[in-house]
Amino acid sequence: MKISDEFDAIVGFAREEAMRTGSYSIDADHLFLGILRHGSNRAVEVLRSLGVDTATCKSEIDSRIFHEHSIPYGSEDDIRLGREGSNTVSLAIAEAIADGAEEAGAMHILKAVCKQEKSHSSEYLRRRGLCSGIFAKNRPARNKSEIDLSHKEIGILISTMKLNPDKTIVS
Repeated sequence: MKISDEFDAIVGFAREEAMRTGSYSIDADHLFLGILRHGSNRAVEVLRSLGVDTATCKSEIDSRIFHEHSIPYGSEDDIRLGREGSNTVSLAIAEAIADGAEEAGAMHILKAVCKQEKSHSSEYLRRRGLCSGIFAKNRPARNKSEIDLSHKEIGILISTMKLNPDKTIVS
């Protein structure tokens, strides 16, 4: 399994979104904002085709997660995947494997965000009926052993991204 350049760019945008909104921890909402900010990906195309106004969506998520002070630009290296962000990235990788994809991409992150119960992004999408299986596609049944990844394997995949998370979060 590989992390696509698109996936990597979205995580980079999520880091910037965390800084902009005043958080030292990247969570599912920042990853979702990273998808929207990237803009030219399948996940945004699907959201728009389902009637989601991405500007309104971004504004609503911002209003829920914005802190009074942003993180200064000299502190980029202090921004890490938080527990929820790490879980979302891990789940996105598992989604890609379950889909039989060669690379994890934006749709896999979106599917993973939808599965996060406490994220404002998933709440926003669920209220509109978009998280209940709408992103699932018919895929062949796979053996459990084919989709199981160890924490170590996921950590290795995450370490290939431009963002170098605190390794203790993944283990």
